[in-house]
Amino acid sequence: MQYQDIRIKKIVFMNHCLLNIDARGPGVAFRQGPSAELIQIFVNNNINMVQLPCCECIGWGGAARKEFDKFLPIVTNAAVSGWFPLLIPLLKASLSSYNRLCRKEAIKVVDRMEDYLREGFTICGVIGMNDSPTCGVTKKVNMVEYMKQMAIAIHAGNAVDPVKMNCDQLMDGKSFFMGNLIEEMGKRKLDIKVIGYEPWAESLPDESKRIAQFLDLQT
Repeated sequence: MQYQDIRIKKIVFMNHCLLNIDARGPGVAFRQGPSAELIQIFVNNNINMVQLPCCECIGWGGAARKEFDKFLPIVTNAAVSGWFPLLIPLLKASLSSYNRLCRKEAIKVVDRMEDYLREGFTICGVIGMNDSPTCGVTKKVNMVEYMKQMAIAIHAGNAVDPVKMNCDQLMDGKSFFMGNLIEEMGKRKLDIKVIGYEPWAESLPDESKRIAQFLDLQT
């Protein structure tokens, strides 16, 4: 049975931490709260926001990434003792397991997309986070080298700057979750715009306008 009401049936799928900055990894928050400028654009255009899952919170031990931190003592020992190359297969195996989790979450999201589309909704786009190992659209983080450099810094007693360390290891490519999401969308022939938000842009209001322009929205 179908019902009519006043909704205009337009939605956008948004990276989790654009709506909840507290899901960002420790030390890499780029603002104090939600991305108000971007959210306001969607509100002004009567577009509802669907929050994508935070796979890092799910798979790496919550907001503090406690499961991720468990590896650091081992990585530190390996990095300073010269046997880090022997540890790389273990790190890659762990990342492969995480990638499988991201794939499961991506499939769930695409299932939701198809449900919305069947019911006549328009999906205006998908917004990722372009400094993330998990949600980057055109950029990803070399996680093996990231962990090595962090371990070396910790061992040396140096102050760790997660933002700089993260940005230093950025490389072209699709990240764990977003890569799987885009792949699954392609398999199901869903033609939906996807763009990566740049959290360290010089002007976040201008970055929000760039996103809006890409999605053909009024600002």
